Amino acid sequence: MLSRVLQGVLCLGLLVPVACHAPMDPKKVAQAKADASEMMQALQDSDVQAYRARTLPPPDYQRMKAGWASIRAKMQADPSEQARFNALLTRFTEPKAEAYLQRDLNAKIKPINSEIESKWPLMQTSLTLLLQGWVETNPQLSATEKAHGKALVKAIISQMPAEWLQDQALRQKAFDQMVRIARETEVPNYQAYAALNYVQFNAKLANFIDGLKTLGRIYGLDWNAGIQRRTLHVITQSGNTATVRIRYPLGKKWVEFPMDLIEYQGRWYDASAAQLLNDTLATP
Repeated sequence: MLSRVLQGVLCLGLLVPVACHAPMDPKKVAQAKADASEMMQALQDSDVQAYRARTLPPPDYQRMKAGWASIRAKMQADPSEQARFNALLTRFTEPKAEAYLQRDLNAKIKPINSEIESKWPLMQTSLTLLLQGWVETNPQLSATEKAHGKALVKAIISQMPAEWLQDQALRQKAFDQMVRIARETEVPNYQAYAALNYVQFNAKLANFIDGLKTLGRIYGLDWNAGIQRRTLHVITQSGNTATVRIRYPLGKKWVEFPMDLIEYQGRWYDASAAQLLNDTLATP
């Protein structure tokens, strides 16, 4: 009797993994890969409205647009953060902002210029952690967007030479572009930013992304060219869920991150975008 029980347990142990790892559906895998690629194409085109429409299932997308005012109100920054936003905006939009930014950075760099080379790896690590921390704590980003953002930060900073900081002419080009980005938003303060409707917000975000892409090209990093060379691999697929790994080059490094997908009426969407929307709408 005992031997038969042991045989049964052994057979069950062999069968369960097989059942848990059922073959992926080739048609679903192909569609998931194509839909995830469309989301990346929207980013390449800086088309934020198309990106949102492709990341959210249609019912959720309509819920987001209908509840836009409520969503923005729930994500309102606290008074201290609003004050920092206004101070930073003024810093980048005031008359002669480009010259003042260069002047102030020169004053900070000059005393440590001889030490930058030796301390550069530590500075890179610190900057990476700082920026990745900001991405991770941003409540407006989905889990996929956080993973993408942190991978992007790591790829940029890890290949950033000390010369980028030390080259005054290069810094000036960068400051000029940063100021241009801030001024072209035509947002005078946080209150005006928070009051943007759905169309206005996404239009300004699209222009902001385009501005960042131009800033990247100043340093030889062409984000659009990198995304154009993207590769996508569906890691897992079971029923109406899947995970795809997205990878693309940026300069001398690679940006790589996962995206969890959900299927709705034959098309695939970013599961974390839907989760963020549901969590936000459910917040009192």
